Order: sequence, then C-alpha cells, then structure tokens
Amino acid sequence: MPSTFATLKQGSTGAAVRDLQQDLTVLKYYTGAVDGVFGAKTKDAVVKFQQQNSVKVDGVVGYETEAAIERLVWVSKRPILKQGATGQEVRNLQALLKEALEIAHSDLSLTNIDGIFGANTRAAVISFQKSSLLTADGVVGAATWKELSLIKTYDMSPEQIVLNGIFTNV
Repeated sequence: MPSTFATLKQGSTGAAVRDLQQDLTVLKYYTGAVDGVFGAKTKDAVVKFQQQNSVKVDGVVGYETEAAIERLVWVSKRPILKQGATGQEVRNLQALLKEALEIAHSDLSLTNIDGIFGANTRAAVISFQKSSLLTADGVVGAATWKELSLIKTYDMSPEQIVLNGIFTNV
C-alpha cells in the first residue's frame, strides 16, 4: 500500500511516469514510448484524459487525476459477467452489489456472496442497473463495472483512493 504519492508533471521522470504512461496506453490516451519521461506527448495525453473524464484540466497528475486513471484501468480489467459465471470476480461483484443495495436502502437483498452468478445475483444486477440508469440486462460489462467502481470508493476523497490503493491492490 503506497503511503506517499508524487504529483507528476512535464519534466518528471522515473518509474511513476512509466506506470502513468502504461496506464494511459491501456486507456488509449497515449501512444508514445513508455520511457518514464513526462514530455509533451505525455502531457497531451493527460490533458485529453482530463478533458474527457471531468477532471481539472491542467496537464498535471495529482490525486484527482490519478484516482480517475486508476478507476478506469481497474474497470478495463474487469470481465463481462452474466448468469452462470462463477469465481472470485463474481464474489467481488456480489460484495459490491450488496454494498450498493445497502447504500440505496433497497428492499432487494443479496444474501449470499458465494461466487455463483445465479438468479438472485442477476436480479440484484438488474436493480442496480435500473437505479444507475443503465441498460437493465443483467449482464455486467464496462458501464456497470464503472458505476460499481463508485461504490468501492463511496464517501472517499481522491487522496484516500490513491493512498489506500483501492484500485491497485486488487
């Protein structure tokens, strides 16, 4: 778990910049060399990311931008889940759905976090999708994961998200 965070900006160098460049490449904002040098191409990618993700546009990677990047990288790595799926990702989904239902004070409950995407999990997914104004099809794709990621960080500041590794320690 990182206990410090360094703001990155044009002129910064090192492993943290290399990680940033890799993340921006995964998110399709950066196409330059992953060389650990925060130059003009990296700044342009950061600005484009900020513009398209409702983050203060300044070309600097502080807590707010870093938290947004980490969230979207996490979302990009989630599988599409639907009824019949099993395993740890389904358990993660069920835990997030249970928390979402509790936050919303929903009458619907998710009783088992068992890693089996059955009818009860599908009903919880559909309820969550409806309340999030998503297509309520019971399939957990990128849009649903993105909304669920907000549950992971409910009531947390960008600084808390980054320093606690909410999206990086999974």
